[in-house]
Amino acid sequence: MQKPDSYAKKIMPLFVIFVLINCILLALQQKLMQYKIDAAVVLGANCILLLVSSTNIAIHRKALENKNPNVAIRSIMASTMIKLLVVAVSVVGYVLVAGEKRNTYGVFCGMAIYIIYTIVETRIAMKLKNNNGNN
Repeated sequence: MQKPDSYAKKIMPLFVIFVLINCILLALQQKLMQYKIDAAVVLGANCILLLVSSTNIAIHRKALENKNPNVAIRSIMASTMIKLLVVAVSVVGYVLVAGEKRNTYGVFCGMAIYIIYTIVETRIAMKLKNNNGNN
């Protein structure tokens, strides 16, 4: 009998992406300024995406424990909508608060990071599904 993996081990790729992006931001902060990219905006997007993605993985994991396959499909759709809404509200909130000082390039970098987190989250969800199907 296999020992089940812990939740922390399953979301480890998300933390690796988070740390890697933060290291890149800190190392290239001066270079990013030359391209008019505010590292603080990208760092904020990175933090938000880590929190939402790790929450979504917990939702996927819980849904896959259910015998009804429709629950898994609904959880994936719901978590995608949650992530999209959280990101949209965050961007709108940032634009309203920052006003004329907003950093459009930083927001676009956050969008690129959104795609990276979505790909990693999907891969983790597929592994969860495959591991759950083998039990």
